[in-house]
Amino acid sequence: MFVKSILNRLERLVKRKSIVIAVVVILIVVGVLVILYQRIDERARVDNARRADVIIVLGSAVWQGGRPSPSLYARTQHAIALYQAGYAPFLIFCGGLGGNPPTEAEVMRRLAASAGIPASAMILEDQSHSTEESLRNAKVLMAARGLHRAIIVSDPFHLYRAEIIARDVGIEAYGSGALNSPTWTRTLNRIWYTTRESLAMVWYYATRALGEPMWLYEILKGKI
Repeated sequence: MFVKSILNRLERLVKRKSIVIAVVVILIVVGVLVILYQRIDERARVDNARRADVIIVLGSAVWQGGRPSPSLYARTQHAIALYQAGYAPFLIFCGGLGGNPPTEAEVMRRLAASAGIPASAMILEDQSHSTEESLRNAKVLMAARGLHRAIIVSDPFHLYRAEIIARDVGIEAYGSGALNSPTWTRTLNRIWYTTRESLAMVWYYATRALGEPMWLYEILKGKI
């Protein structure tokens, strides 16, 4: 009986400690996400556009019939305005094939061409499916042409992460957000996407520290 009583007390103690540890971990995670949310939102409200060698436009969804999603349209139009204002002599359109053809890069190219942007000023990166892939591929295209400094165009909430990844892949980058994108102008959309970016930043830092979880990617692809 005495031994059983001791074991029961130890079990209760372990459970209490586990609960305390779990609560502490949750509070730390929430605290990190709140800090990231604030940094992402603060960064989103600043336009760092300046003279550069190229404007990199990060892709977004293509809708049925090859129509640009509102986000993709807003990003492209903002990049066109920067080009026409003389910020850079080249545009790199990034984005591969998603759920609907053609590629995100091709849809942006068509919009730019219809706005009078010459073909010689447009460079297509049509293989990527993530921010990191887009910027790594853009870096290769830039290096081949002797380009070094870039303006990154995306939705405002995306700039914090995009600039960090750009620096990590070796691009001198300055973000400029498409402030008229509905993912930014609509309050609930802005809160949702900024929260998602906070989680994406945690994921980015975790994979840099611990490595890419290839087993998880295989599960998501349905190969396991």
